[in-house]
Amino acid sequence: MSANYWVSSQRQHWQMTRSELEQARSKVRQIELKMGVTNSSLSAFDGSMKLYIHGLVQLLGRHLNARQRVLATAEVYLSRFFSRVSIHEVNLYVLVAACVYVACKTEEAPQHIRTVSSEARSIWPEYVTHDPTKIAECEFYLMEELDTYLIVHHPYRSLRELSKCLSDTVTLTGDEMQAAWSMINDSYATDLMLVYPPHVIAAASIYMTVVLRSPLARPTRPPERIKARIDQLVIFLGDSGIDLDHLAACVEEMIALYVRWESYDENGCRQLLKQQLLGARPG
Repeated sequence: MSANYWVSSQRQHWQMTRSELEQARSKVRQIELKMGVTNSSLSAFDGSMKLYIHGLVQLLGRHLNARQRVLATAEVYLSRFFSRVSIHEVNLYVLVAACVYVACKTEEAPQHIRTVSSEARSIWPEYVTHDPTKIAECEFYLMEELDTYLIVHHPYRSLRELSKCLSDTVTLTGDEMQAAWSMINDSYATDLMLVYPPHVIAAASIYMTVVLRSPLARPTRPPERIKARIDQLVIFLGDSGIDLDHLAACVEEMIALYVRWESYDENGCRQLLKQQLLGARPG
């Protein structure tokens, strides 16, 4: 186990460039073609399906009273898994349960496999059986595809550290910290954790909060104070050594996520999976 991101398995084995991620997904598409999947709309790479998977993890987490860090780890497992395996090869609902189960153990908040299985079945009775060994089998499959690298470094710690460093110039209010934290939660519905270091994602959440959200949330604040605060943040980020191109890319992807969320069709995703797993026609 590594407490340092820079020497972690995450950075050494699971941090990809955009090009490397696209190459990995191209291999998955080739697998799908060999399986005879040629014209399906179901893809784990689709933005709407990412939102659907994000929702599944959050839903099961609420039933288990799991901490957000556990759910974040589970979502990273899912993102890594689907960079190698087609969604057409697995029962997504069982896989979600297995990822949450493994994440609970990794984050030292273990849940009994029967509890996870029971809660998953109560939510998705069509897709999860009474038999917890199905989740156990999926756990081994998951571990193999992840190369047993399970420790995940998240942006939450970086958010707290950056906030402390900023406190002399741009003090974040409680509402702003919560907003930045929520943006990090939302970022797991994107590819950011596969491509960028945690501290860059944290910095992007602060930038979006101070520059884009706060002026709208507090319209009575004098414009000159808003500008001065933004200028101080920009100076801090420029001096911090954080890759500003990467930060800008994170901001761009988060904005695209929120735009996509506006037209997200949850039922459409549900029906595509129903057709895949049960052979039912979308309706």
